Amino acid sequence: MKVVKLIVLIVLTVVFIVYGMGFMVYRGINKTFLDQQYYRSVVGDYDLAAIVHEELKEMIPPIVHDGLTGGSPVTDPAVKAAVDLQVDLISTAITDALDGAWIEKQVVMVTDDVVNLLNEEITSLSAVIDLKGKLVEITQNIATGLEKLSDAELLAIFGAPRAYIPMISEKIVETLDLPETLVIADLVDDMAPGTLEMVGGYLGTMKTLFGFLALVIIIVFLVLCILFYKVGKGLLWFGVSAVLTGGVFFGVTSYFSNLSKILGLTGANLESLPISPSILQNILNFTFGEMNTMPIIFVVGGVVLLILGLVIKNRVRSKTG
Repeated sequence: MKVVKLIVLIVLTVVFIVYGMGFMVYRGINKTFLDQQYYRSVVGDYDLAAIVHEELKEMIPPIVHDGLTGGSPVTDPAVKAAVDLQVDLISTAITDALDGAWIEKQVVMVTDDVVNLLNEEITSLSAVIDLKGKLVEITQNIATGLEKLSDAELLAIFGAPRAYIPMISEKIVETLDLPETLVIADLVDDMAPGTLEMVGGYLGTMKTLFGFLALVIIIVFLVLCILFYKVGKGLLWFGVSAVLTGGVFFGVTSYFSNLSKILGLTGANLESLPISPSILQNILNFTFGEMNTMPIIFVVGGVVLLILGLVIKNRVRSKTG
């Protein structure tokens, strides 16, 4: 009978560790990727809006240049000088309007919307980025830039005197054909159709397997440990299993919190990313730090139960001895 109990407890210990690990992953995801405050902290603490803004400064000029030239090379020095001046003027007007504070606000709004969808608080994405005010600001910025040109430059490039600057700036913005709104749901459907639905399905499965069910398995395992080996030995077994589960999770997260090890496993190349490896490493550390709350509870709780089990076992032994 003792052998049967031992085999049953070993099997249950394996199940406990698997479900305990899954439970910790599930709770960690809820505390990070499904928590609006996590994204606000990452965006704000690591100045991601400024990084995006700098990336826009690099991306927009080539786009504006191709829009002005139709993608054709410009060889005439005078024409090239005029095109370069317009590219600089328009690009600066756009990037000044889409500043870091505005970008951060939009990122927070969009991530809040995505998190609400994944948490099943809404049934579809509803975030819309309103660009109407920014189009007016871009127009004003272009007009300000045009004011800095000489009368001769205005006539040579735009064929109009200074009095026509408001109309020139409005015409430039019309030519850019920028949208007044960006509907996030439409962008997601165009760029990654079905992705959010797939992620939601995975999260639903995790919730079923490692949510309430995991808590039931943990409680049942604790009760069986006590029934099979009485209170002292039962708490000892459960405590050791809890410490082992938390320790294994710590080991896994410690390994994957090292960016160089992740790159070595995946073969990913970060050179194309605008974010420096040091910032990515800091974000990784923050993310896994947030996920490690539950394993700490497992380890500390396991140690407490282990000590309590030892005390109870020794007391029982002293009474019977």
